[in-house]
Amino acid sequence: MSKIEADVKNWPAGVARLLNEARTDVNELLAVGRIDRASGLAQRTGVPFDSAYFPMYFTGAFESKFVLVHLNPKLSDRLGGPRYGDFDAYYDAHRRFGYHHWEMDPSYRSAFDHKQVRFLRPFGSIEFYPETESGHERANAALAIDRKLQLELIPYASTGFAARDFSADLLQPHFERVLGVIAAFPRDYIIFCGAVFDELLKLSGRETFRSDHHFPLATKKGTSKGEYQFSNIAFSYEGATLRAGVARSFAIQGIPMSAYGAKCHEFYGR
Repeated sequence: MSKIEADVKNWPAGVARLLNEARTDVNELLAVGRIDRASGLAQRTGVPFDSAYFPMYFTGAFESKFVLVHLNPKLSDRLGGPRYGDFDAYYDAHRRFGYHHWEMDPSYRSAFDHKQVRFLRPFGSIEFYPETESGHERANAALAIDRKLQLELIPYASTGFAARDFSADLLQPHFERVLGVIAAFPRDYIIFCGAVFDELLKLSGRETFRSDHHFPLATKKGTSKGEYQFSNIAFSYEGATLRAGVARSFAIQGIPMSAYGAKCHEFYGR
């Protein structure tokens, strides 16, 4: 038994389930060049999920107090192709995704990671380097990935999909996997990113409470003309109630992200 296999066995059941699913996909991809689950999901939804692309089940720390849930990885030539020789390498790379990219590869760039730093900073859950410190941008981008837990609802890459592409029965195993990981440890913040989760959470049948907040944001020129949105929700899982937020406006292009993160922090739990 490898160290990684022993490590998986020591995780709570929800985390172990995710890792076992990831192991099955990675081993199949390495053996035959495709992932049957991704192909099957593509056939059932009509969404061209890439079965020849490494799945993105998670990045970061499973035990983190802060969880972000995204829809699914986006297809990218830069991240595609066989990069891991075995599941152990995949596991290590995803546990330390920020380190492997921002600290080990000086050519690596990602505007999305910097966007996450701006969103996360107001919550105070990650001790970022001050902006006055040399090298803070790359160091903070690595921290934003490795000191939180990021989960993908659907681990297979695509150019995008909509809630209408899924039925409740197709969504159920993916929500079960994500919620099992979330419930494995105490969390301070659980945030679903993007407007699509409003529809997907309702479709899952688990949502038991919702409180919507609409607000303008401070910009460099004053105050935004349009309103942005954040919602507090609660949902059931194995007899317990989990509270979370939906950062509906997270994916809007050009959003003043620092201001939006501050508002989401202000309204979280209210």
